[in-house]
Amino acid sequence: MTTYKGINGFAVQSVATDPTFNEGQVWYNNATYAFKLAALTTSAAWSSGGNMPSSKEGMGGAGTQTAGLGNGGTTGSNSNATLLYNGSTWTVSPGNMNTARAYCATTGTQTAAISANGNSGSYSTNSETWSGTAWTTTASPSLASGIRAASGTSTAALMSGGYSPAYQYNTPEVEAWSGSAWTTVTGLTTARTTGQGGVGTQTTAMVMGGFTYPPSGYRAEAELYNGTSWTNLTSMNTGRRYHAASGSPSSALIYFGGTAPAGAGVATSEIWNGSTWTASATGATGRQSVGGLGNSGTSAAALVFGGSVPPYSNLTESYLGAGAPVTRTITTS
Repeated sequence: MTTYKGINGFAVQSVATDPTFNEGQVWYNNATYAFKLAALTTSAAWSSGGNMPSSKEGMGGAGTQTAGLGNGGTTGSNSNATLLYNGSTWTVSPGNMNTARAYCATTGTQTAAISANGNSGSYSTNSETWSGTAWTTTASPSLASGIRAASGTSTAALMSGGYSPAYQYNTPEVEAWSGSAWTTVTGLTTARTTGQGGVGTQTTAMVMGGFTYPPSGYRAEAELYNGTSWTNLTSMNTGRRYHAASGSPSSALIYFGGTAPAGAGVATSEIWNGSTWTASATGATGRQSVGGLGNSGTSAAALVFGGSVPPYSNLTESYLGAGAPVTRTITTS
């Protein structure tokens, strides 16, 4: 009789947690008493994740789909809370931000991030780094602003555009973080605010969407930064603001959520392949002012959380793109 060991040369492993796997791998999870199979998704889809402990909008976000970070936000009053996500559950970290604020720009990982600017009663120059357990106040950006696009790491970040009283709403300004100081660099081609969807590194960054005041409206333009200058790319299919993004600017990213000219929260998403935008799966709940993962997430494994429907939301949704790895439970039916 043909056996699994006879075909593969080894027996099915018994493990307490699902491993990092290759397609076609089979194992037994002795904690859930189930046989599991590693497969690939056949089509892109959003699915419900664990709800946040409280509802809020305007949160910063960083990390990955299974090791996420959410910080700040507002429920009518600004929050200094830090939330950690493990792929299924949010927990409140004891490490609160030093300054409660909403619409701060956050980038990095679950254990090493930077969060700058935002609204703490007025638009601010606050900047803090996250060690995985605590926030430390750092040197301040020169521009008091909020709702900026963030990309890069905790020691090499880029904050782009946003809302600033100094510019009477939308700003083209971009600032780079060296790990110890902020420096103003080449500004965006199109000044914009509420364009939170930044991805990439400090020297290969992408910004898309947003809004321009006075009312020239919702922006669909996307721009790429090469460390020296910004270049206009193909515009998105739908201009939107208060959105989020996840992935790599050079090859594959997804942007999602926000609000579009129709005024309601958006549930649709678009995929960037390095040259064009294509409509992708639709989430369960349209929301604006959502949190997302930025450059540490991917176009195949994104996360969106919080926001406003309205009212304020505590919902989390995970995205798996076509061809992304997925664990399936083997049943007899």
